[in-house]
Amino acid sequence: MKPLVYVAGADPDVLAELDKVLTRGGYECQSFSDGQSLLAATKDRPPNLVMLDPVLPDSSGIEVLRKIRRVSPAPPVIMMADSVSATTAVRVLKLGATDFLELPRAPGHVLVAVRHALDSTDLRRQVEHLRNELQERHKMVGDSPAMRRVWKLIARVAPTSASVLITGESGSGKELVARAVHLQSPRAARPFVPLNCAAIPAELIESELFGHEKGAFTGAGAARMGKLQEADTGTLFLDEIGDLGLPAQAKLLRFLNDSEVQRVGGSGVLRLDVRVVAATNKDIQALVKQKHFRGDFYHRLNVVTIDVPPLRARTADIELIANYFLDQFRSDYDRSLDFTADSWRVLRSYDWPGNVRELRNLVERVVIMAETNPVEADELRSFLGAEAKVPTDGTLKVALERTERETVERVLAQTDNNVAEAAAILGIVRPSLYRIMKRYGLATPTQTRTSN
Repeated sequence: MKPLVYVAGADPDVLAELDKVLTRGGYECQSFSDGQSLLAATKDRPPNLVMLDPVLPDSSGIEVLRKIRRVSPAPPVIMMADSVSATTAVRVLKLGATDFLELPRAPGHVLVAVRHALDSTDLRRQVEHLRNELQERHKMVGDSPAMRRVWKLIARVAPTSASVLITGESGSGKELVARAVHLQSPRAARPFVPLNCAAIPAELIESELFGHEKGAFTGAGAARMGKLQEADTGTLFLDEIGDLGLPAQAKLLRFLNDSEVQRVGGSGVLRLDVRVVAATNKDIQALVKQKHFRGDFYHRLNVVTIDVPPLRARTADIELIANYFLDQFRSDYDRSLDFTADSWRVLRSYDWPGNVRELRNLVERVVIMAETNPVEADELRSFLGAEAKVPTDGTLKVALERTERETVERVLAQTDNNVAEAAAILGIVRPSLYRIMKRYGLATPTQTRTSN
């Protein structure tokens, strides 16, 4: 099907000439002598491209441009005129026009402008589609009180430029939190660059972060930009920051303070705009006391802390998360599959030492390998493995523990983590509430606010 181009202008000779050029160029062209006719046609049959004269008999071409840009999805718009001031050209481009074409132009120039506008729009839509797909693949799932607290923190810190430290057990979803911070920030359309500090040898970490010049060290056959430069105007996610060596910490601290980096072996200085988000499953404060982590670097990173709860502390989310992965992998492997009621009970009662990552891997394995459908509890236990700590002492204890945990979670959420107030509501003393919270991994006393 030929791309459809709408052209609106006051000069019939110009319209006729453009119709001839576009038709010969392989496009379907429809001409309009006023803006209202074009807008009405757009509702009935959306075009692939619009070409507009800034001056129309019934309205301003700029006003028509504004209305077209409100259509979803909005077609690209090329403004055209026989003469135009630089001020007008800049104005229409700021309002969303793809290009400004000064007439008369040779047919080849017109067709190049049209092709460029269509290709640019196609590319933007492809990028948007890929971005949406990426967001879906890295979506955080959960509606438990513990996760609602995480969502609230993300919403509050994302619009700022503050450094963020994300803590939590391995597999709990720290990178997903980092991506959520990035995607809800003004930097969402810019790069998100992850780096696992534990996966890079100590002797290469500075080159990986800051880049290096040719010949800076043995094997440096060419200059290379570092992750900080790759993340310029975007977000650098430093996973496992607790494994970063002291020399690299010192250099990163300087960057956080002055936004400047120097490549290994180089003398020039690069000024960059990068937001740093870090994550760890280690106790950084303990590492600081042990002199394995710089205290000043920790405090510079730790402007805002987001603690990601382990999966065992939000069992209300397990079915929601498992169903999300089920939908994903049923589509990937073209297989219809579900769990029995007993299997769902197994999932909810399992301790999940590997957290969300373990649940994801389990669901993928089940979708590929399961022989029963819906999957029976015994087969599900076999996929969990011989070391799976699925309770075997009856369902009453499991149900009571789940009720206790969910009740404490709900009251803590209602009191905004005020332990004294929550304990009064629950009818227990504060030390008892602390013990319950510790048992279920809800929080630690040092992380929990108490009344004065």
